[in-house]
Amino acid sequence: MYPYQPIINIVEICAQHGIKYVILSPGSRCAPLTIAFVRHPNIKTLTIPDERSAAFIAMGVAQQLNEPVALLCTSGSAGLNYYPAIAEAYYQQIPLLVLTADRPPEWIDQADGQTIRQREMYANHIKASYELPVDYAHPDAVWQVERTVNKAINLCRAFPPAPVHINLPFREPLYPPKDFEMKFDKNVRIIKEIASEPTLSESAWEEILEVWNQAGKVLVVGGQDRLDLELCEYLIQSYNKLGIVVISDIISNLHPCKYKIQLQDIFLVKKEIQEELGQADLLITFGKSLISKSLKQYLRNYKPKQHWHIQQAGNVPDTFKNLGKIIRTTPKYFFKTIFGHQNTSTSAHQHTNKRLEYNRLWLEKNQLVVGHLFDLFVNNKEIQNLPFSELEVVFEVNRLCSVFSPVKITQLHLANSMTVRYANYLNSSYVMLSKQVEIFSNRGTSGIDGCVSTAVGHALANPEKMNVLIIGDLAFLYDRNGLWHNYLPENLRIVVLNNHGGGIFKMIDAGTVSEAEEYFVTKQTWKAERTALDAGMEYFYTNNRTDFQEIMKYFFERNGKAKLLEIETDIATNMKVLNEYKNL
Repeated sequence: MYPYQPIINIVEICAQHGIKYVILSPGSRCAPLTIAFVRHPNIKTLTIPDERSAAFIAMGVAQQLNEPVALLCTSGSAGLNYYPAIAEAYYQQIPLLVLTADRPPEWIDQADGQTIRQREMYANHIKASYELPVDYAHPDAVWQVERTVNKAINLCRAFPPAPVHINLPFREPLYPPKDFEMKFDKNVRIIKEIASEPTLSESAWEEILEVWNQAGKVLVVGGQDRLDLELCEYLIQSYNKLGIVVISDIISNLHPCKYKIQLQDIFLVKKEIQEELGQADLLITFGKSLISKSLKQYLRNYKPKQHWHIQQAGNVPDTFKNLGKIIRTTPKYFFKTIFGHQNTSTSAHQHTNKRLEYNRLWLEKNQLVVGHLFDLFVNNKEIQNLPFSELEVVFEVNRLCSVFSPVKITQLHLANSMTVRYANYLNSSYVMLSKQVEIFSNRGTSGIDGCVSTAVGHALANPEKMNVLIIGDLAFLYDRNGLWHNYLPENLRIVVLNNHGGGIFKMIDAGTVSEAEEYFVTKQTWKAERTALDAGMEYFYTNNRTDFQEIMKYFFERNGKAKLLEIETDIATNMKVLNEYKNL
């Protein structure tokens, strides 16, 4: 007799909660649940052999859909390979339901194959960890299974969304009999959770406005977040009517906001500009992490008189060592509602005028970089004197995302380490990045692992959108297994910047030590061609500007195949061009 009806019903619970994708990896111990997922008519299953890649692909799918995605693997070290993606999803607030099969508890630490201590193995980077019973004969055990799965799904979806782990010990037999008819219980217990919309009381608004109405210098800084056109409209209104300064990293997806400050990573390097801008009266932040080191240093050197962070729930970091107030609502609600609470007195108008003057000062600094950027890469006044470099490639690919959007290109993925920094130095929103283009980057833990797999997950989840990944050679080689499966999406474009090493280490202090080449830069001779061809991708190569411009004319066209462009450059040349750009 096959004893796993309560496990079969886990699949029905997932389906009724709206889970549409399950990413599987091969293994026997997980067979009872794997087979049930595969046989359910309303769940799409993909099998990815490498668990590390599988987890990042699942993360990409979940991020694209804004819904939980389930992961399932066998026992032993398989689940440990999920950990990098689980940590990334935790800090990026992406919902994953992590299911790990396990040996029965009596066999833990008994030298049995594929057996490790799996209980709470992700404890530091998940919302919760649960372990299901190994036997289901008693009705209370079935009750425990059903309520635990419901609780886990609701918890990973609730704000801030994050991974939740369920460990499932299975006894043999693991595979159903050949003639077994699998039936899903449609009356299985479902527990739904209805989320509330966080709002602020009148007394809270009074407390906020007491400071707001007296603040003559107001900075608004957006951290990493999804593209939200409605929020951008409210920020534009706040700029026009209230005179706030809006500062954005490229990963904040605030590029539709007009008159924002987006090139701060360049001009804030200069201490004299930091001193001229001085101390703000009020800093309002929202979203997750920032890339801009210069901005972080400025806000730590010249601490605003007050710092508020807007976040409806969850842990709030004190990034600038000055956090004074946490406002438990959404940025959209805050900036939409603040207009109705404005003080219309003469004094309030005077403070608005001060804000506009402060805004003008920031825009002047931003414009210094804008002119230099256009001379280098748009007006072509200086480009003929500059060698072909990675910075130019990143600029041009980002520009083309706007040219082809929204029909052909709508999602741009930026890998760590130098790629995302190049993009932020340029902050391509300046070149009129389309409102339909959304930026993604694994800046939760900021590791180089999983960049390929995450982009693949996005492309699989939404075949209508073109997904473009710009990635360095080490990050690409590190995650080549993101292409090792049978589902390679044709709406995927990868641009590999191959300078044969970790170029970032040449640009920081590590580049000055004698051990740099071998132990930090990690010089390597590999190329991406064989990986691309093994995966069935259309492959392109160039090491010069002329061929690059020619290839880009048709690289983004959809012809039924994923495409990879490898661009070979020199680290020293890349450093020279970057320094030329940063030297205002």
